Amino acid sequence: MQLKNLENLSPKYLGFVQASGLFFYILLITLFMNSANPLFQEEDSMLAPLIFIMLFVISAVISASMVLGRAGYLFWEKRYAEAFGLLRWTISWSILYFVFAILIVSAVSY
Repeated sequence: MQLKNLENLSPKYLGFVQASGLFFYILLITLFMNSANPLFQEEDSMLAPLIFIMLFVISAVISASMVLGRAGYLFWEKRYAEAFGLLRWTISWSILYFVFAILIVSAVSY
C-alpha cells in the first residue's frame, strides 16, 4: 500500500488496522514461545536467554514501527493533530483488544 492511499483512510480505521496487526503479531510471538519451550529445557544452555533477549529487542522495534510509524510520519510533516489522533485511536483499539483477550482467557480458564 502506498503512502498516498493511506491519506484516504480515517484515523479510526487506520488505528484499528495498526492495533489488529500488533495484536496478531503478539499472538504469533506467543505461539512461538509456547511451542519453543521444550527446546530450551537444558539448564546450562546460553541459547534460551540469547534467543529471548534477541526476540524481545526485535519485537520492540517491530511493535514500535507498527504503532508509531505512520504517526511519526504525520508528526514529521507537522500534522500534529492527525498524528496524535491516530496514536489515540491505535492505543484505544489496542486497549480494547487487551480487554477482550483478558475476558476470553478468563472465560476459557474457568
